[in-house]
Amino acid sequence: MEYLLKVSAVITIFYIIYKVFLQRDTFFESNRGFLLLGLLVSFSVPFLIIPIYTEYTPVSAPISITSYDNSLDSMVVESKAIAEPFNILDYLPLVYVIGVIFFFIRFAIQLISLSKLIFKNKSERQSRLKFIKTSSTISPFSFFNWVVYNPDQFNDTELNQIITHEKVHAQQYHSIDILLAQISCIILWFNPFIWLYNKSIKQNLEFIADHITQCKLSCKKSYQTTLLKTSMPSHQMALSNNFYNSLIKKRIIMLHKSKSKKINLIKYAFVIPLLTIFLMSFNTSEVYVENPNLTSDTNTSLAQGVTSKNDIERFFIHNNFTDDKLEAFKTELKSKGFDFSFKELSRDHGNIITSIFLKVSKHGVHGEYRVSSHNPLETVVIEYHKTEKKFIINTLNFIEAQKRNSNNRDLIEIIIDNNTTISELVNKKKLLKEKHGIIFNFKVSEEKSAQNNDIPIFSYQIGKKGAMHGLETTPDNSLAIQYDPKTNSIFRHGINKNGDPTYGNVLYLDKQMIHLITRDYNAKSLKNISERLKEKDITATFTNVKRNDKGDIISVQIDAKSKYGHVEYNPDSGKPITPIAVSYFGKGKGLKIGPAPLSKDFNRKLSKASSKKNKIVLSSNDTFIANSKPGSGIIDELIKTFKGKAIYILDGNEITEKELRSIDENAINSINLLKDKSATKKYGDKGKNGVIEITTKKQKNKKIIFSGISNNAHPLYIIDGKEIKKEEVEDIIDHDDIETIRVIKNKSDIKKYGDKGKNGVVEITTKKEKNKKIIFSEINGNAHPLYILDGKEVKKEDLENTIDHDDIEAIKIIKNKSDLKKYGDKGKNGVVEITTKKE
Repeated sequence: MEYLLKVSAVITIFYIIYKVFLQRDTFFESNRGFLLLGLLVSFSVPFLIIPIYTEYTPVSAPISITSYDNSLDSMVVESKAIAEPFNILDYLPLVYVIGVIFFFIRFAIQLISLSKLIFKNKSERQSRLKFIKTSSTISPFSFFNWVVYNPDQFNDTELNQIITHEKVHAQQYHSIDILLAQISCIILWFNPFIWLYNKSIKQNLEFIADHITQCKLSCKKSYQTTLLKTSMPSHQMALSNNFYNSLIKKRIIMLHKSKSKKINLIKYAFVIPLLTIFLMSFNTSEVYVENPNLTSDTNTSLAQGVTSKNDIERFFIHNNFTDDKLEAFKTELKSKGFDFSFKELSRDHGNIITSIFLKVSKHGVHGEYRVSSHNPLETVVIEYHKTEKKFIINTLNFIEAQKRNSNNRDLIEIIIDNNTTISELVNKKKLLKEKHGIIFNFKVSEEKSAQNNDIPIFSYQIGKKGAMHGLETTPDNSLAIQYDPKTNSIFRHGINKNGDPTYGNVLYLDKQMIHLITRDYNAKSLKNISERLKEKDITATFTNVKRNDKGDIISVQIDAKSKYGHVEYNPDSGKPITPIAVSYFGKGKGLKIGPAPLSKDFNRKLSKASSKKNKIVLSSNDTFIANSKPGSGIIDELIKTFKGKAIYILDGNEITEKELRSIDENAINSINLLKDKSATKKYGDKGKNGVIEITTKKQKNKKIIFSGISNNAHPLYIIDGKEIKKEEVEDIIDHDDIETIRVIKNKSDIKKYGDKGKNGVVEITTKKEKNKKIIFSEINGNAHPLYILDGKEVKKEDLENTIDHDDIEAIKIIKNKSDLKKYGDKGKNGVVEITTKKE
């Protein structure tokens, strides 16, 4: 659809230029060329991609590729996609195809009707033209070499003029223009400008034929009279060049028009800047090249250490590359002498690359890289080392982690290959445990590998309790395991026969933090996410946010940076976004943005509930998402499992679907799915279509709900002496935070609140925290005393914002003039001396 929209845009540009600047000129032949060029350019320009070269400074981005599958040998991650709600945009391709079929059938019928008329009548050849006389009441027309007319409708003079006119159409092959325009109308039927464009093409062809015919005839006035005589139309063939044209007035006006000045030919160039703007706006592709100002340290060969930056050619592929960008990337590499190809390309709902198999070669040296996953592709780096004549292709994360670890003296490395001994593994296990508390378990199996019966199978686990990672390997597939205490991470990778690292991943042992972004997030919610990430040394921005009519986010550009890496994510499918997870470890390590699928276990249980007639219990541990909000997917999946026909029970009470969707999924403790007999046994006939029982967590801090004092009255709410709205009270205050609630109805007590308290007042006093900020009142009315904290002068505002009640040892208020003397004029309004507790 993107291609068709671009074609439509270019067609519109050509039409506007023609209509505004060219239509009134007498350059009819040139106008024909311009309009035909417009059709050809419109369908060709979208394929023209302008590369925009962007210097790229690589940064560390230690992100685990296999977040859901720790096997190095298998990069396929199984996760059930969250079903999308009904969206009319999903059906646009179907509507388009139906339109194409309709207009194609219409075109075919017209073509068949025209063919019947031509071939059922006898023709008379004159030179290369064939003249067909018919008794049908139709307007004279030509179609390629055929000229069809009814001789009984006109006298000899008129007939001669008409035939001369139609000869021009036939001799100049105007039927080609008509057919090209008609085919364009079929393809772009949804664009109103293509129909106007088609009309302009036909009209200009008539101008050409009229102009040439009038030049050949001796009596110009007679020809114009013939045009007027045919102004009452008879039946016309849609695909032919008809002598009659409904815009007869314009044709006669153009016959009387003076020849345009040649200077006006410059108007044809007006289309060039508009096409340029279009190309630069919609047909560009970023080609990332290494920043030439980087130090040589940036270009480190994984096998040979530091290499000159001039010795390495480096290119980057990002997960937001469109098909057009990949083709432009291919073209760019070709211009530098590389052969590049890719296949097995897969994308997620946001058009983000998840899987790809790429090959590259130069001077007989080949390199390839394959990743198959459901997660966003990490930035892939293609390095060509000129001196060594070899390729290194891997993720930026992998290359940067390897470079970082190459000079890390604190790194503990375990190599598993044919030369590895059990005593070496035991020593590494002891070192990891004693020095860093890392558990390393290994097993040397007596089983024989299928590939080589002489090689035992190694299996291992490494990590911390509750966060263990492991796999099986054979020593012929050499493996390196590196623990970095600085980042508390494990970097593991294979080693090929040349000693070079092959694909690997980084595993973080810190607790993973996840921030979820759902389609219902407003600007404030996104800002809150940014602020929370900033606390973890992550700078995140959310730009180009687009929403549908319901307010759901359908597109957003997310950019997140930390000192460990820089990641981007841009879902833009035109549909409401599936939940997006921004995840990281510690202070910005392992920063990652991508879809937040439900866990495999949850999907497995949900699948059982859909297919089996039994009771399934889903606990709060069954969800992958840690910080969920309504609309993140779990509730939607439950509703769709029962096709929206189930009854919903929340903590023992029946609720509506709307109420169900408003539940905070993070508050769910367990979900019971009842079907068939188990449902009707408990709920009777009401539960025949299924029952969803939800039990929420018993939270210590429960929100309190306030009802009106009487009927529809809206009381005034006062919290700790300040007026506040009812909705804000319910949103920000928890039950256990309340010390007292006082409902005031007595008129005498309400007086101090004036007219605002006419419907009653609810006074709420909250519990005072242990470390409560202290508030200082003025000593004498509006007087501003001098504040002294531990012998130093401070401002009142700074004092209230920095000091806690329990930090104060003593407060001394000085009013006596003799005691104030030492403070001079500053102490004229009194002095407050504060002494804090000494640690």
